[in-house]
Amino acid sequence: MLSFKTHLSLMARYNAAMNDRLIETVRPLGDAELTAPRGAFFGSILGTMNHLVVGDLMWLGRTRPYPFGQALTALDDLPKPARVDEILCPTLAAYEPMRRQIDTLLSDFVAGLGEDDLASPFSYRNRNDEPFTKPLGLVLSHVFNHQTHHRGQITTLLSQMGRDIGVTDLAPMVAAV
Repeated sequence: MLSFKTHLSLMARYNAAMNDRLIETVRPLGDAELTAPRGAFFGSILGTMNHLVVGDLMWLGRTRPYPFGQALTALDDLPKPARVDEILCPTLAAYEPMRRQIDTLLSDFVAGLGEDDLASPFSYRNRNDEPFTKPLGLVLSHVFNHQTHHRGQITTLLSQMGRDIGVTDLAPMVAAV
């Protein structure tokens, strides 16, 4: 039987690979096209990409007080966003190293977790200061699903511009059982 940790490790690899592909796909566009209003929820392509960085930083930051969150000391040197629409990276040149650093952090974080950690209750407060308690593993599933959702929005915007990001399915990364 496939472990939950194995699944989350696959999602971390997929996430990093798709983020790399997205960066390579948008690189030829230049910052003017990336920041142009596109009618997306977060305005532009780069605005949506920034939202992904912000969301990851918020979720990972919530884990820092926990024993398993001690593996994320590199977060201490990264921005602490207060709003989901913050633009932490106004250019692709600023975005790329931060995105790759966060993807490495996510992968390393998942690698260091045990099945007991993934099943453990994880309490946090959302942006409206409402308290929640959920299993850590399911919260991490949300983090990866959130990325996939918004990359899908960006893929649509790119498609409307005549740019093809290629196959984004998870299936090619799934090893045969």
